[in-house]
Amino acid sequence: MKFFTADAHFYNWETLKIDNRPFKSPAAFDKFVIKTWNKQAKRGDTIYVIGDFIDCDNEKCTLWKKAITYCKKIKADVVLILGNNEKRVIKHFFNNSFDDFKAFCLSIGFKDVQENLMIEMFGQNFYLTHKPVDYKEGVINLFGHMHRGGGLYKPFGFNIGCDLNHFRLYSERDIKFLLKMKSRYWDKDKNINLK
Repeated sequence: MKFFTADAHFYNWETLKIDNRPFKSPAAFDKFVIKTWNKQAKRGDTIYVIGDFIDCDNEKCTLWKKAITYCKKIKADVVLILGNNEKRVIKHFFNNSFDDFKAFCLSIGFKDVQENLMIEMFGQNFYLTHKPVDYKEGVINLFGHMHRGGGLYKPFGFNIGCDLNHFRLYSERDIKFLLKMKSRYWDKDKNINLK
């Protein structure tokens, strides 16, 4: 089974404060989230983390080095889609080499690392990209980056950030439900769809 999430920002105080996450420390958040994900996704399943698994503000930041190893604690295979924080790690610590960063991630346990990714489910294409501004026309986009700020629904897809789902993963069944809501209600509601 496939699962989806974004914006965990593991091992980061700032995100706990900014997003008002109800945890006393990054360690408490990290432990809760990894335990929750391991209850949902088992060996043989795949979790697509659509950016910001880690956090990195600048070339002095080193907390990402511990956080990125959390992939070893997750039972399911983890496919990482680059977020803005991973891109900063590539810039500051991997000499702007995506290939070197990808090789490093694969060596510590990630199943794959991609800048963006197109996958198929339910007979249709889904584009996985961190920032919603990078969406593709004609497909359902799954994205993050906005945390709670932009809400769940956009006419072009869904924000699957962990803050919108009580830090749980979105399963294939959840995505199927969201697709049903989108086509039956949200796309037709002029109070929701403001384009």
